[in-house]
Amino acid sequence: MRYIDITMPLGPGTPVYPGDPPVIMEPISAPDGGDRYALSRLSLGTHAGTHVDPPAHFVPGGATVEALPLEVLIGPALVAEAAAGQPVEAATITALPVAERLLLRTGGAPLTEGAARALVARGVRLVGVDGLSVAPDERPGPVHHILLGAGVVVVEGLALAGVTPGAYTLICLPLRLEGGDGAPVRAVLAPGGDAATLTRWAL
Repeated sequence: MRYIDITMPLGPGTPVYPGDPPVIMEPISAPDGGDRYALSRLSLGTHAGTHVDPPAHFVPGGATVEALPLEVLIGPALVAEAAAGQPVEAATITALPVAERLLLRTGGAPLTEGAARALVARGVRLVGVDGLSVAPDERPGPVHHILLGAGVVVVEGLALAGVTPGAYTLICLPLRLEGGDGAPVRAVLAPGGDAATLTRWAL
């Protein structure tokens, strides 16, 4: 089975949301310098690169990242084209097939509040985007509150540029940070989005 890695590489050149800390990898030791092994110190924000937003990111008392149910993070998913280059409207969402996990190729465009409400109304449990945020930079609160307040898991910073729209199985596992308001993830797609595909992966 051919897996598709949709994770943004983490390193000093990784783009981050405006105001977030940069990704820093500082070498501590190296075998070619006389040390026994290589070791580095990693410094980054909890929303660096491809990452998950749990409810606690915007909702006081909301679930933190280690409490997210694995059954939401693993399962059939639909990759779909959205209105690249302009905000994604509710009509774009309602025109798509119903999916429990929806990954949107937006070209970095944000969702409108109407689109967020449409996702909630359709029972979407996880929505992923290829931008650094699911919401507009100048007003990030409302879209996040609509989605996270309804328990929808948000995944941002997905590398979807080379992914053909269609049905897949998503495997999206965040770091298990205790009390985390977010965490980097390793996200991959397996071809096909049916239960049989997921069973084969699990075995």
